[in-house]
Amino acid sequence: MGWIFEGIDRRDQERKYSDRELIRRSIERVAPFKRPVIISTITMVIVTVTGLLTPLIFANMIDTLQNPHITDLMFLVLLSGGVSYLLLFIFSWVADYIINIQSAKFVPDFMVNLRADIFAALQKQDMKFFDQHRSGRLNSRVSSDASDYGVAISIVMTIAGQFLILILIFIVLAFINLPLALMSALVIPILLIMSYLFRRVARITSMSFRRAHAAVNSAMAESVNGIQVSKSFGVETEILGEFKDINRRHFVAGFRRSCSMGMFFPFVDLLSAIGTVAILAIGGQAAISNLGFITAGILYVFLTYLTRFFFPITQLVNFYSQLQAGFAGYERILQVLDSEPDVKDLGDIEVDQIEGKIEFQNVDFEYVADAPVLRDFSLTIPPGEKLAIVGHTGAGKTSIISLLARFYEFQEGKILVDDLHIRDIKLKSYRKHLGIVLQTPFLFNGTILENITYGRKDASEEDLQRALKISRVNEILEYLKDGLQTQVGEGGCLLSTGQRQLVSFARALLADPRILILDEATSSVDAYTESMIQESLEELMKGRTSIVIAHRLSTVKNADRIIVLDQGKIIEEGTHDGLLAQGGEYATLYNTYFKHQEVAYALGEIPQQAAVSTAPPP
Repeated sequence: MGWIFEGIDRRDQERKYSDRELIRRSIERVAPFKRPVIISTITMVIVTVTGLLTPLIFANMIDTLQNPHITDLMFLVLLSGGVSYLLLFIFSWVADYIINIQSAKFVPDFMVNLRADIFAALQKQDMKFFDQHRSGRLNSRVSSDASDYGVAISIVMTIAGQFLILILIFIVLAFINLPLALMSALVIPILLIMSYLFRRVARITSMSFRRAHAAVNSAMAESVNGIQVSKSFGVETEILGEFKDINRRHFVAGFRRSCSMGMFFPFVDLLSAIGTVAILAIGGQAAISNLGFITAGILYVFLTYLTRFFFPITQLVNFYSQLQAGFAGYERILQVLDSEPDVKDLGDIEVDQIEGKIEFQNVDFEYVADAPVLRDFSLTIPPGEKLAIVGHTGAGKTSIISLLARFYEFQEGKILVDDLHIRDIKLKSYRKHLGIVLQTPFLFNGTILENITYGRKDASEEDLQRALKISRVNEILEYLKDGLQTQVGEGGCLLSTGQRQLVSFARALLADPRILILDEATSSVDAYTESMIQESLEELMKGRTSIVIAHRLSTVKNADRIIVLDQGKIIEEGTHDGLLAQGGEYATLYNTYFKHQEVAYALGEIPQQAAVSTAPPP
């Protein structure tokens, strides 16, 4: 199956980003949301400072209680200490609420902007990009990768506040007892060195997990989209087996990531425990011996602060896997954001109207290097001409119309429309004059009306009714109880193929293009539907420059000119009768594919001596 192809997830196609660049880009992305970040930071500082007072209050109360004779003054000290602790608790609760509110403002807006940027980056890509990168994997950029990165940013904000707490607590520890504070600080460089060494392992395993996760998404999307094909061949069991293999690789990648994280966490906890025991042993001995080095109350304060001192460090480690997953996801997102399309909006010419003259001048084109599809290709199409293109599969028919629509970028030569190089015309301005109807029409989930007006939402009722009548959509609406408000389903699945095709004709007609491109638009429908569509086609092409890749004889015979392609070159051109008279490649195609579509052939009025060959269709 196609699941083996990984597109952008192949390691040889990945762009690598350094930690410095990821941090810089993250700061730039967070910068527009500095207000909630600043408010949260200031509030966190206030909470930290007030939180540092709590152990001092309890230390004072402990030292007071050590006196065997409690006086009224001492009672007032204890009472005021209890009241102060309660007030500080209430203040901390309010401050935490403010921090949570600011975070609630920041995170959703941040994610909305991030996903919008990813979606916008995908919209600007050309068709080559989507040929190489599968939809399931691209979807994971917008969904899971973006979510992981959003979580990582939230964690970074939390950790930034925790490091601020770390600095303030160390200052307090040094003020209480400098030797013990310095002893406690010995843990930090060891943890930083271990974290740095562990960083690469965590990044590699996180990236591997993200690739495996994207593969699962892609496989699921492909299996749903191709379910009809799978069932028609009865290969559901085989597909399930392939998915189990992909799912197993996803499990292995997740297990490796968890194991790599699991090796680090116990080490951090062990260092914290060793540091705490060492301080307790040294400080406790001094307090018991009444050496004046430290009192019991001060030792309590020190140990309380020491717990808070180690907490940000352990929290950083506990969040490390999420941080690495988030920044691995951001690296994958940047691979999309930084991808530059070959087809770019280079021109600044706006065209309000065109006549429809088309010229290909010595065009070279290849999808992949050293595999030319068109070489020195030239073709002139006068305004209003109906041109049919025929040829065997791979001859270059679809490539011609794809280049005309600027879906791909050609390497050499020029393509002119009304004597203007299409690269000099703004893409949006140029494409609004093109109408494209594909062999398999795609309808967006919504109503028939929404799909017909997709390219021209401001169309008048008169223009809409005209499009419905000419395209014959008004006839199928008679059988649909909801009429134009009928839901078409995902991809138009609730309509028949013929109905979808008629809706796509109406959509193209309402856009009123001067250049109409039909890519085998009637090849997948039955004879009755084709007869309906053919009448719509004739109305659709009237007065427009039309290029038709044809599989149907009716479409070919009605063309003003037919060109026959072979390996990217025009080998014959002329009218239907003229080309038949030549007895060349077109005559061969007619006898092996088109001839049996003639009514006269079915009635026996045309000799049936030429058997249908196994040649591929045009």
